[in-house]
Amino acid sequence: MTDRESDPAEDPWLTVAEIAAELRVNPATIRLWVSKGKLKAMRAGQRKLLVQRSELNRMLEASSHRYDDVPHASQSAGYPRTAAPRRPVRVRSWSAYGAAKANVPPEVRRDAVKELQEAGAVWDAALEASENAPPDPGFVNRLRAIAEAAERQRDALNRARAIPGFSWKPVPDTEDMILSNELRPGANRPGPELLWDSFDLTVDRLALAMEGNYADLVYDEYRDLAIVLRKIIEALEGGEDDDAATDPSVS
Repeated sequence: MTDRESDPAEDPWLTVAEIAAELRVNPATIRLWVSKGKLKAMRAGQRKLLVQRSELNRMLEASSHRYDDVPHASQSAGYPRTAAPRRPVRVRSWSAYGAAKANVPPEVRRDAVKELQEAGAVWDAALEASENAPPDPGFVNRLRAIAEAAERQRDALNRARAIPGFSWKPVPDTEDMILSNELRPGANRPGPELLWDSFDLTVDRLALAMEGNYADLVYDEYRDLAIVLRKIIEALEGGEDDDAATDPSVS
């Protein structure tokens, strides 16, 4: 813990709610930082946590310095980032032996690889556009671009997985995958909270699928991601609020 004998006026104690309001994140995010040791806190009673201002500043400064060398990263110290956005690799694995054994024409495989590469480029561009942009009138268009990119990934994978010899090679370290800073959990995301919860769960499932060996599962999660994004877009364009949100589950 930081120096507990310091002048409270110069180094005040902050509650979880105060920090959450200041950083514009969910209070649960603050508790997660504490539980993971990123933010030191003292317990005042059974449920109340207190953090000194100097400790909060230390964490924010450390987080900012950690990502100074990340290309295109936001330099704002408004929140500590857990990871740079992770990009799904475009062409995971193709067994030339398997394709040859099944008599797959070379041009069929070449066209499928090209489609995967093009879908990956569209995906990267959509996520890059959303990386540092604040919520503004262009937010819906950025969501739509990501939804369309997810649909292209879905369609490219659907074509590739039907061709003998194609398989999904596991992508390591995707556990903390985020798509972009403005879409991270705890961000100031307009729209129904239930739909954003569904979005977060879908991203988590996509990360898990990418760690496995099955292209079918990755296909499923790109499909579901596009579905939930379309629902969020529809809610935003229709002015739907949290209370009016329908069942956000996707299957």
